[in-house]
Amino acid sequence: MRQRNVRFTPSQILGGFEGVGIIILCFLTIFLRKARSRWGLSKLDVNRTFPADQLVTSPNHGFTHGIIIEAPAENVWPWIAQIGQGKGGFYSYEALENIMGLNIYNADRILPQYQNPKVGQLVSFGPDAAYPLVYCEPGRGMAIENKLDLNSKKKANIKDSDPSNTVHLTWLWYIEEIDEYTSRFISRNRVALDGTSKYNFIMGILLEPIIFAMDRKMCLGIKKRAERLSKKYVQEAA
Repeated sequence: MRQRNVRFTPSQILGGFEGVGIIILCFLTIFLRKARSRWGLSKLDVNRTFPADQLVTSPNHGFTHGIIIEAPAENVWPWIAQIGQGKGGFYSYEALENIMGLNIYNADRILPQYQNPKVGQLVSFGPDAAYPLVYCEPGRGMAIENKLDLNSKKKANIKDSDPSNTVHLTWLWYIEEIDEYTSRFISRNRVALDGTSKYNFIMGILLEPIIFAMDRKMCLGIKKRAERLSKKYVQEAA
């Protein structure tokens, strides 16, 4: 899917203001960040084992968010399959993403050319950032992994890099089938950050409100698209 030049439509601008408002509210309620890290889920849900968890065994940052979708899993998966910059986007606040120069635009339709992701394929997060899929189960979920040396800002070999200055993360997008009409989407991010207190402060305090606002919007964006698709199929079958 060809990316467009940065432009801000009225809906994008309104969405951007909404996102900024949520971010400000999160900063004002920083004491709720642990509760936000499991938005939409119980502690029991979060403590379960999910695919790709074995890659980051001892995370010290991250989140697990969940949302109930009134649509079967088969109507949720197409939106996950095409996640990424240059594909379907991330279904979040485009204006905020593009202020940062990420050139991300959200698709409101299924893109057939991106419906068959495979392990090893890259998911792009911007013009200069892309990470490989390390887990992909069609119809169920997929996950990316990133290892970064904070000294060189380049891909790290966790075994060889300075353990005091590395970040290792996975991000999982997962679907659980509740019944034939309902499913749950889960976004799970696990980060092992062994860096200095500066980086831990940035990740745990400064970035947490932004990450929460953007991921919450992604969950809602996938829900909206999947439910709309499911409604369309029901109407066509009637």
